Amino acid sequence: MITFLAVLLLGTAVWLWTAPGPTAKPSQQRPAPRLRRRGPRRSNLALATEQNATFIRQLAALLRAGIAPAAAFGLLADIWSTGTSAGDTDIQAGCTRALAQIHTGGTLQEGLAAHGRSHTLLRPENRRLWNRLAWCFAICEQSGAALADLLDTLAEEQESAADMHRALHAALAGPRATSRLLTILPGIGLGLGQLLGINPFVILTMNPVGRIALLCGISLWLVNKLWCARMLRAITAKVPS
Repeated sequence: MITFLAVLLLGTAVWLWTAPGPTAKPSQQRPAPRLRRRGPRRSNLALATEQNATFIRQLAALLRAGIAPAAAFGLLADIWSTGTSAGDTDIQAGCTRALAQIHTGGTLQEGLAAHGRSHTLLRPENRRLWNRLAWCFAICEQSGAALADLLDTLAEEQESAADMHRALHAALAGPRATSRLLTILPGIGLGLGQLLGINPFVILTMNPVGRIALLCGISLWLVNKLWCARMLRAITAKVPS
């Protein structure tokens, strides 16, 4: 019976190690902009970037239709106010802030820049988006360039960034699975030892040498967690947003 349980536990560990991670293709159809965001942060960031691209496309279309910028932001604030995700809320808040700046005697670019500054350093991608929108308005005001064309270029950049986020999320599925396996392997080893009658818990808690080994093992386990997380963050931070 003990041998059977040991083989079963070992087979479960092998299955966790070889199980394929989630895949995603950059060319897959993009979800609707008001779907609730789910999954890891990198996948959430891809969806939020797509929402930003959709918002910019809508703004460019309204401007091409002859609608004044202030009226366009008012319409978009109403449209995005019905969403429930963080991206919907941010877009609605940005439009509202730009309109409030106009009503107080300011300009749209001032309101957009102010909304960008309101974001914390934990979400630099949102800060960059609203700053770029403010730059587009400032450039068009000073040079007379077509605002809709600049917005289309910005939307294309956001769509490319979303594709890169999804591709990176798929590419890192294997390393994340390996990191999870390394996290649970110590527990699997202790469970196998207990099933085989070695009693590792007694040795690790009652023996002085075992206690030292337990402290060293916990320290190495924490170092592995922190180091893997740091490497993954370093890789994902290189993707533009």
